[in-house]
Amino acid sequence: MIRSHRMWGAAFALATAQATAVAAVSPDVAQDLAKRSGLSAQLDSLGSQVRTGMSAAMAKNPGAQTEAQKARMLECAQSAYAPDGLRAPAIDAVAGTLQPADVAPLLAWYDSPLGRKISALEAAGGAKASDPQDRLRLGAEALTGASDARKASLQAILAETHSVDIMADTLIEMALAVQQGMASLDPAVSSASIAELKANLSSRRPELIQHYAQISMPAYAFTYAELDDGELRKYADYLATPAAASINDGSTRAIARALTAGSVKLGRCLKEPGAGK
Repeated sequence: MIRSHRMWGAAFALATAQATAVAAVSPDVAQDLAKRSGLSAQLDSLGSQVRTGMSAAMAKNPGAQTEAQKARMLECAQSAYAPDGLRAPAIDAVAGTLQPADVAPLLAWYDSPLGRKISALEAAGGAKASDPQDRLRLGAEALTGASDARKASLQAILAETHSVDIMADTLIEMALAVQQGMASLDPAVSSASIAELKANLSSRRPELIQHYAQISMPAYAFTYAELDDGELRKYADYLATPAAASINDGSTRAIARALTAGSVKLGRCLKEPGAGK
């Protein structure tokens, strides 16, 4: 399932840290739930997404960096967003967000026949149609003949998982990481320029929200096409439970912390001697 990825302020981080001290689950439990929920797979894909974004950005401005700089950028992104380095802060975020009372209902859901079926559908989405445009086309076709009840369930799933916010915020954070990395190779770029870049990306959020709102329903219709109306409703009802809300919230924070950790490592790597040669 898709999850929201957001940055948070110091006050919110402090509140989270305080909550963690009172009601954290163990790291082993958090890691198990991260794997079952699909969060681990998301973390594993961050590095390739950043590298793809960097490659695309550099291709649009072929003369902006030397071949050595381009290679250094991609090398640093590979190491900065390596899954092993991102997993610790992400799992810590999950452990600090979940309440002990959330664990049993979450395990019961993931071990249930419907929970297993949905996890398999989410994992197999790309294999059924590797081209994103094909997935959207097939999803749109599925929506055409869908009942009102089915459409309502899909809308509820989108609302509970905050999918539109997820995609917009993730794209902004990853684009910022890519642009900051490229800018770090240019000595003429100042901290003020980076701040302006961040403000510019953030100003595009309403546009991104509108775009992702248009494609989310067909995307979900495609992913869950094999669920009947009753199964889809049960999934929507599960997502509205406190335990499901907690794991989604924890995953949101986990991805945000992972992106932040990766961005810090990327900056350090690119500032090492010889990075700009």
